Amino acid sequence: MIKKLIVVVFIVFITTGGMYAQTLEISGEMKTGLYWEKVETPAREVNGTEMPAKTEEIAKIHNNDDAGVNEGRFRMNLHMKKDTIGMKVRFEQTIWTTAEPNKWSFAFAYGDFVNEQLRIVAGKLGESPWSAGGPDIWQELDNQIGVRTEIKPNALPGLNIGFVLNTWNNAVYNLDNRTLTDILMESVFGIAYTSDYFHARFCYRLDGEADIINVQEGMEMMYRLEERALRKVVPGLSIWVNGWWRGIGTDNEDPDKVTRTYTNWFYTQYAPDAFTFQLRLGYHIGVYYNELHTRLSFYYNIFNWLSLGAAFNFRIDAGDVSVKDLPYRFWNVEPQIRATFATNTYVALVYSFENQPLDPVNSKQTQKLNLRTVFTF
Repeated sequence: MIKKLIVVVFIVFITTGGMYAQTLEISGEMKTGLYWEKVETPAREVNGTEMPAKTEEIAKIHNNDDAGVNEGRFRMNLHMKKDTIGMKVRFEQTIWTTAEPNKWSFAFAYGDFVNEQLRIVAGKLGESPWSAGGPDIWQELDNQIGVRTEIKPNALPGLNIGFVLNTWNNAVYNLDNRTLTDILMESVFGIAYTSDYFHARFCYRLDGEADIINVQEGMEMMYRLEERALRKVVPGLSIWVNGWWRGIGTDNEDPDKVTRTYTNWFYTQYAPDAFTFQLRLGYHIGVYYNELHTRLSFYYNIFNWLSLGAAFNFRIDAGDVSVKDLPYRFWNVEPQIRATFATNTYVALVYSFENQPLDPVNSKQTQKLNLRTVFTF
C-alpha cells in the first residue's frame, strides 16, 4: 500500500510540477561496469584437517566502487519547490532481478517558515543536516518515516538545531502495548554549526524498549567536524573527521548479543589542479575486533579529462580484541586510470591485488578488475 501511494505521489509530482512549481530539478546517476575476480586459497591445515588449494573465478556486470553487491545502481532525484514549500524524492534501484523498485531512499515534503528560521520536514526522511556526510559513513540516524523540526535562527547564522519524531529503526518490535513514551523514546536530536573556520554536526538517537531484537540495540551517536581555516591559506587542503557510535547504554556482555560498535575516521586531502592526494585513518571497535584502517591514494591529472594513480589499503589489529598470530588483517594495492567525458561522467579501469592472511604462514590472494561506467546528471 505504501509503495502504491508513493508511486501515485511520484506521478502527480511529475505531471503537475511543470504547471505549478516555480522550480523543478531532476538529477541522478547510473553506476555499472564489467567486473572480474579471481580468488586463490592455498592448501593448509585447519584444526587438524588438511584443506586443499582452491581457485575461484567469477565475471559479472558490476561496479565495485559503492554501487552495492548487484549489477549496478540507478538513482533519480526530484526536487519540486513553490515559494517556501517543497518536495524531494529519491528513487533508487540496485536489485535488477525483480520487477518492483528496490528502494525509495527518501520521499518527503518540507516547508520553510518564520523568515526561513523554521523548517518542518515530513515523510520518509533523508538528507539530514546532522549526518556523518561521508565518504566512509553515509548513514543517517533520522531516515525513517517521521517529522523533523529544524531551527535556524537569524540571530546566530550557521546554526541548525532540532529534533525528529521518528518511528522505530528496527523492523522487529513489540506489536502490543506501544505507548506514547515508546515512540517518543525513538526521537532524534541534532545540532550543526557552520562558520568561516569550521563546520560541526552532532546527532543522537534514543532507543525505546518496544524496538527490540534479542536485546535492546541501544542508543546511537553520529558526528562530523571539518576544518575550514587552513583551506584559505592552502587552497585545495581539507581536513575532517566523522564517526558513528552504536549500542550506547547497553550492558549485555554476551558476545552474541552485544550491539556496541564504534567507527571513527580521520581524513586529510590535498587537491590542487594537478593531482589529488588523500589519507584516511579509521579506528573501529566491535565485539570481535579492534582494527586500524589506513588508506593512501594519489591520482595525477595528466589532462583535464584523464587521470592516473593508485590507492593502498592496510588493516591491522589494534587494542585488546585481535586475531592471534596474524601480522595484519588485510592489504591491497589498487591502480586506476580514469577518463572523464563530462562533469562527473566517466569510465575507469581499476585493478586490485589483495592479500589476506589466514594464519601466520598462508594468505588468500584476490585479484579484481573492474571497468566502471558512471553517468551523472
